[in-house]
Amino acid sequence: MKKNIYLLIGLFATALFTGCDDNGFLEEKPKTIYTVDNAFAKSSQVDATIVRAYVAFTDLYGVANSFMESSRGAANLLHGNGADYFGGNGYPYMASGLFSNFMNLNSDNAAFNGLWNSLYQLAAHANLALYGAELVNWESESDKAYAVAQAKFFRGWAYLRLAECFGGVPIVSEYSDELKFDYGRSTREETYKFAIEDLKVAVAGLPNYPEQDGRIAKGIANHYLAEAYIALGTETGDKSQFGLAVQAAEATIALHPLMKERFGVRANPADQGKSNGVANYKEDGNVFYDLFQLGNYDYSIGNTESLMAVQVPEVEKYDENGGRFYMFGITCYTPFRDLNWAAPYQEDGTSGGPWKGNVDYSQYPGGPNSPYLGGTTWGMVGSADYIDDVVWEGDFANDIRNAEVNLCNPIVLDTKHSRHGQVVQKEWLEFPSTHMRISCKVTMQDGWGWTARHTHANGPYAVMWGRDWYVARSSETYLLLAEAHLRNGNQSGATTAINEVRKRAKAGFEYTSVSLKDILDERARELAWEEHRWPTLLRMNTANGPCAEVAYQLEKHTMYASDCGQPGIKPAWGLFPIPLTVINLNSDLELAQNPGW
Repeated sequence: MKKNIYLLIGLFATALFTGCDDNGFLEEKPKTIYTVDNAFAKSSQVDATIVRAYVAFTDLYGVANSFMESSRGAANLLHGNGADYFGGNGYPYMASGLFSNFMNLNSDNAAFNGLWNSLYQLAAHANLALYGAELVNWESESDKAYAVAQAKFFRGWAYLRLAECFGGVPIVSEYSDELKFDYGRSTREETYKFAIEDLKVAVAGLPNYPEQDGRIAKGIANHYLAEAYIALGTETGDKSQFGLAVQAAEATIALHPLMKERFGVRANPADQGKSNGVANYKEDGNVFYDLFQLGNYDYSIGNTESLMAVQVPEVEKYDENGGRFYMFGITCYTPFRDLNWAAPYQEDGTSGGPWKGNVDYSQYPGGPNSPYLGGTTWGMVGSADYIDDVVWEGDFANDIRNAEVNLCNPIVLDTKHSRHGQVVQKEWLEFPSTHMRISCKVTMQDGWGWTARHTHANGPYAVMWGRDWYVARSSETYLLLAEAHLRNGNQSGATTAINEVRKRAKAGFEYTSVSLKDILDERARELAWEEHRWPTLLRMNTANGPCAEVAYQLEKHTMYASDCGQPGIKPAWGLFPIPLTVINLNSDLELAQNPGW
């Protein structure tokens, strides 16, 4: 990766709060005491503030947090923890603590508070940058417009997510260093409209393509503008918003066509090189596989589908970034090394589980902790049966996204067991709900590109250094386009858009008509591990009540209800709660709580 935005992160503090004054060094002024008005002396300090917004933004896309269950947990929650995608490691004796056990949730949950604070912090960074942009002298109006466009994008995106997840929220449109205890809630409609106005400014002021890997451009801004128009139209019933969504989505697609042919680091049959002892050329790969290979994520290398990718440092940059990054393999999936055979499948002389003990290390370096099994995962976040199995049933099985190279069914690695080499079936395990397929989005199943780093006592493989993470791809834009057409009564436009994604996947089945449930299923096939699933689901609920399709997803397909066998559990709410701490701190004006909490 070259000139990546993470290289700017370490410069933030010094760039914002230092300057050069050749003539003033004898004056007795406290240089370490700054106000917002004297902290901005030049345009580079505004950009440093914007870089801080980039950091806050990318923290919400699963890199610094990497789906970790923590007191913050905002990225984990946004990506779908507790929804139909993810939810813990699937052990039944831990099921009561799963986020999808909706009976256990309340407005004091740390995840809700972390998400609220993270989104408002992002908006605050943007407001500070907008304030600073008016204080400094710019070399050109275009430079200023670019800075303002970036700040407006982050603020608009933050309020889009706030409205989707929490409904109408207090809108803070200007920087202020005064404490307030009387914030009032705007309506959800007003919050969406505020986000839309910001995103429109962003679209107007951003370049067609990123000026630097990891920076935003028109494609990503129009993508979220389309989502915001859909959200507003759904909330208000104003169908004109869906037409505007179509325009914004088509603008993104025009700049970012889908990748339809193999490309990048593992697609060249003439490449006879190796990485970590594994051949560079992946003979059984395909274009979907190529999208998720180290080095293939950015538009700058020819990946036209990439709207924006979080820039993850190589191992050499880890310490320079203060060790703030956790990689995917360390938190995702069940810890396969810990799983045991169900009693009928235990055999004398074997290791007790399909992936324990007697493993051929020459074929699976790291043994039970090999990249094939996700490395030394902590098992903090696991995939639900919905994205592993349900969406691929019947006519949907024939699809390159469902191929073993992309979504692997792990085999028995214990060489002494009679089922060695066979695909592990759920019923063979002591806890069937712990069985998960292994996505190429999260791990390199053959170990190519992995760095040996002895961070776990049982083996060398822990993390995937330098592997970026998509904020969005234009395949998702197509699915937004399908939804906009569907909601606008254009069934033909909806089927055409969704089938573009399926054609790229070489799917054997194409839609002749689509429903909202079909779109949710297709998003699962295409975007699992990537999409912010809770915002997608919650924006479909309106003031008129929960959406039937969303209620179905949460009742039938969560890990608690489906994988762990607790059927019928669905939330009694349609939005996340305003965190109790926020309500209590806003002591001078009551913040009404969302229904159901």
